[in-house]
Amino acid sequence: MSKELLYLSQEDVIACGGMSMKQAIEDLEEVFRLFDAGDCILPGKIVMKRSEANSEEISGRINAMPAFVGGKFNMAGIKWIGSGPSNPFKYNLPRASAIIILNDPETKIPLAVMDGTVISAIRTGAVTGICAKYMAPVKTKVVGLFGAGAQSRTQLMAIKEALPHIEKVLISDISKDRADKFAEEMTTQVGIPVITDLDRLHVIENSDVLVTATTATEPIIHGKEINHGCYVAHLGDNEVDEALILKADKIFIDDWETDKHRMGDTLAYMYRDGKIDDSRIDGSVSDLISGKKKGRDNEEQLTYSCNVGLGLYDVAIATRVYRYALDRGIGQKLTLWENPAMI
Repeated sequence: MSKELLYLSQEDVIACGGMSMKQAIEDLEEVFRLFDAGDCILPGKIVMKRSEANSEEISGRINAMPAFVGGKFNMAGIKWIGSGPSNPFKYNLPRASAIIILNDPETKIPLAVMDGTVISAIRTGAVTGICAKYMAPVKTKVVGLFGAGAQSRTQLMAIKEALPHIEKVLISDISKDRADKFAEEMTTQVGIPVITDLDRLHVIENSDVLVTATTATEPIIHGKEINHGCYVAHLGDNEVDEALILKADKIFIDDWETDKHRMGDTLAYMYRDGKIDDSRIDGSVSDLISGKKKGRDNEEQLTYSCNVGLGLYDVAIATRVYRYALDRGIGQKLTLWENPAMI
């Protein structure tokens, strides 16, 4: 009995809706509902990196992220993702590159292998978009982005989807050329002005939403610099200082236990060092979607999220892409075996 699996290239994934931010947000909102209901399996994220300080920002890492998502997805899978910080500058390659494998939850046999780079970038942006719905000030008009890489692009796509009333974006990067290119391209894509602003403090003081998506090894945003109600979405490891976290009125995270296990960001380090405890976390993104917790009580609060990233997201979006491909005959079928040798 022969067995095939489906291979989807990056171009195939895009053709199957892998870059649709609207669909990704809808997928992940359902994932959080299923996670809240206990209809998911989330083993610990495996991180392979060197032991030196700040090695992830310097030499990079490879992560393995397995998950099962129930409900309408009913799929098991894993993302295997490498991150090489020097790739864009040294090799003209994406910083992150990934593949996703989907397995039949009944037989456990592989069903598909696909490019996961696009899905990984889109889903990370989608989580911030979901958080922004609940945590950004109602009056939000200006978004400040630190980092002009691929991840900031999907962050902006998601925030524009979640907060369609935003009027302006400030983009800051250590490279003016990168920031200018980002501004030009994203102004066209999102339909609002995206302006290069290399004055870090000006971005902080004039933005209602702040997003950090860099490889910085030192804080970009400090608590003493935040003097107004805003929402801070912290993506990178060390981009905010401890004072900001202590100052925050609300702290939400996709999964606190995963973040503590992962131990790769300011929030987790503070827990490790005894500077905060579990009570400092106000809730999860699932709590926001279910209505169990409020992300903001008033316009003056400083709200903060640090989403570590869960394999659940990748499996859910990959499942939608896979089923779309099957329905339309997209992708390449590969023979796993003609007759199984090991029964």
